[in-house]
Amino acid sequence: MKNSKKSGKSRGVVVFAFNNRHVNYVSIADQTSRLISKNLGLPITLITDEYSTDPNFDYDEIILVESKSGNTRRKKDGSGIQEWKNLDRYCVYDLSPYDETLLLDTDYLVFDQSLLKLFEQPFDYRLMYHMQTPKELNRDEMGPISLPMVWATVVLFRKTEISRMYFDLIGRIQRNYGYYRALYGIRDSNFRNDFAFSIANIVLNGHAVDPMISVPWPMTTIEPDIENIEIRNGFLVVRYDARADVISRQNLHIMDKNYLTSDQFERLVDEVCDEG
Repeated sequence: MKNSKKSGKSRGVVVFAFNNRHVNYVSIADQTSRLISKNLGLPITLITDEYSTDPNFDYDEIILVESKSGNTRRKKDGSGIQEWKNLDRYCVYDLSPYDETLLLDTDYLVFDQSLLKLFEQPFDYRLMYHMQTPKELNRDEMGPISLPMVWATVVLFRKTEISRMYFDLIGRIQRNYGYYRALYGIRDSNFRNDFAFSIANIVLNGHAVDPMISVPWPMTTIEPDIENIEIRNGFLVVRYDARADVISRQNLHIMDKNYLTSDQFERLVDEVCDEG
């Protein structure tokens, strides 16, 4: 696997994708990167490992790293244990070839240009503070008595000293996760980047929540299994088994990885990319 091209651009997108036995995350990254390129027009760097499949998207750069086993969880259908490799995301500060980096999860679908507006503001880093479903706004916490949670799905940062301190602190939290999990009353025994990013943000800001660091809109997340997503008259129609949500066209965080590796999703991406 070789770099597609080398760029000196100072602004771009970074995505991490490590395949496991159940999910081809590189193929998901290929499709979601097409949406990023279409709607944001930014170069995209893929960070992956030598064991993952060769990508098909023309990335600005491909960086190979040594992946580490992350967390495991029983699949929803009870058919086995699923592993995902989510460690060392904090290394993005050093790995990113850009001065201004938009870090996106591979399951984040970019349908508009709203993220570009974030680059126009002064910041060291910005985080997604709030998540909503199509029905309601959720206040996420890490435990019954805990800090408000931020989402590591969308992270914007500039290569400043404050940002370096932030990502270094995330690395320290990961390496000592048992201690921080007990200290902050985290229920889930698995390491989550969302938790580490949340704790580091609180500590770095004097144990206070700074609203100026927040992306100024919530992240819309689709949690149920999806049959299809259609574009109709400027709206997104998300179809499930027995119902559908009709929402304004916006970026979406999709939890259903089976849909993201389906032919239906590829056809949706084709439709978006063919738009004038």
